[in-house]
Amino acid sequence: MIHELVSKYRENLHASMARDLLNIITRYHRIQGSKELNLAVEELKEVLDGAGLSTRLLKIAPGGMKGYMEIPDGWNLKSAYLEFKVGNTVIEKFHSKDYPTLVAAHSPPGEGCGELSICTDEKCEGDVVLAKGYVYDLYKTIDAKLILVYDPKRFRDAVPYTGLFISRNEVLDKVVMNIPYTTALRLQSMLIENPARKVTVCWKVESEYSDEGILALVACNTDEPAVLYTSHICHPKPGAHDNASGSVANALIAFTLANSKNSAYFPSCHAWVPEYTGTIFLKKALKNPPKAVVNLDMVGSNQGITGSTLNIVLPPLIMDSTIAPYAYFAVKYVMDTASSFGGFKLPGVRYSITPYTAGSDHDVTIGWGRDSVMYNEWPSKYYHTNMDGLSTLSITSLIQISLASLLTGSLYYQRFKTDQVRARFKEYLKAWYGIESLKTGVNLTLVGNLIESERLLTLDKINELETPISFRLLYKKIDRDTFLRLREIRGANTYLSLYAPLGYKNGVENLMELFKQENLITWTKNEEIIINSAWSIIKDEILK
Repeated sequence: MIHELVSKYRENLHASMARDLLNIITRYHRIQGSKELNLAVEELKEVLDGAGLSTRLLKIAPGGMKGYMEIPDGWNLKSAYLEFKVGNTVIEKFHSKDYPTLVAAHSPPGEGCGELSICTDEKCEGDVVLAKGYVYDLYKTIDAKLILVYDPKRFRDAVPYTGLFISRNEVLDKVVMNIPYTTALRLQSMLIENPARKVTVCWKVESEYSDEGILALVACNTDEPAVLYTSHICHPKPGAHDNASGSVANALIAFTLANSKNSAYFPSCHAWVPEYTGTIFLKKALKNPPKAVVNLDMVGSNQGITGSTLNIVLPPLIMDSTIAPYAYFAVKYVMDTASSFGGFKLPGVRYSITPYTAGSDHDVTIGWGRDSVMYNEWPSKYYHTNMDGLSTLSITSLIQISLASLLTGSLYYQRFKTDQVRARFKEYLKAWYGIESLKTGVNLTLVGNLIESERLLTLDKINELETPISFRLLYKKIDRDTFLRLREIRGANTYLSLYAPLGYKNGVENLMELFKQENLITWTKNEEIIINSAWSIIKDEILK
């Protein structure tokens, strides 16, 4: 039965369509709130309409708040350049045509020339300041005309992507631009070797704020979807792996279902959204809520280039889930394409399950009590840089993840051997955590009980969380030093943005200990104090 189903789906998964859609989406600079994001959405709609799908646009008003998240204002980048000189010698220069991530998203416009200074603990000011860190904090606290941001965690030769996403009343007379880590090291070395040396920086950023609405796209083959497929279509040009890949996979799935009949068909909806800020409006955009959600964010890469592993990101273990076991089963069925000496099927790509981690649109639907899973490849070598190009992707892998996603939805809809699939996955989950416990030394008593018994949250009885808690909102509520330390604590964002708020709203006890065990984390006493301090503010001031 499954073999026949997969064969039927393969007939409508076309490599040429995948390539065409990738070329369309990656040519746009898809910053949230920008005209080019809307153009990408509109062109995708035109293609899908021409392929026979029934689509409609969702228009989101810019600015303001929904739940615990801010909606970006409209913003467009026209052009920008950046130049470094010592005396009359140009040592490096950049232009936004070649480096689309050069300007921090939503940076104010401006131009000028000034002497470079390096941000240190003693001094962080001047005409032009070189700094690293949380870009919104740098913008709010550094007194400079130009702030140059570098990120040691991104690919060192690439220009990183950062975003301010400021509101109109936060616009200041300063510009924020991004440079590669190698350039930052070179500049630092020059000034350390010769403190008397002057590096002159000249820049010009032409950007504008607008009142244009933000578009999302929805395509449904029914009023009562069994499965909702989500993928964020935003991010800077080229943004191939993140997230033209998930957007194209979603389109391939929608097209395949539109051309499927009988047992291959199942009722579904598909959404292409700006990350978070589009998803939080989907509940009212759909006539009926989906039973389950599959989020596609960074999939189908050439793993030899990106260094990625395909993660099947589970919902929190405090929640019951059927879609997660099917998602793992489907990936194993589709991706086990290699053979051992004995002829057994082995993974043809790297894949694994991973405990719930926040950071994409599945956070929103989990907060609504929807049975949600995410397919995501991580890490990704060129993540959030100008080098996230089409060369990082594999059309074969993109077709495979589309096929696995289709199979996930179909098996879920048909309730294919549900009890057996859930039971086998439970055994696998117990074994996975058992091995990880041996590796990490983390005691898993509470997690073991969760896996073995009924989950604490039943899907049809969850008190919903309207949106996750944005870290931007938390930055504005707690003191700066505490926030900056909080950002460096592993798992803090996942715990504070969704896990703890959802558990708290539903009366779950021992939340911190449950989370630490589920994510195999050992926080220090000081880290727990910082997290509990932030959590107290969320409970008392945000969730009140």
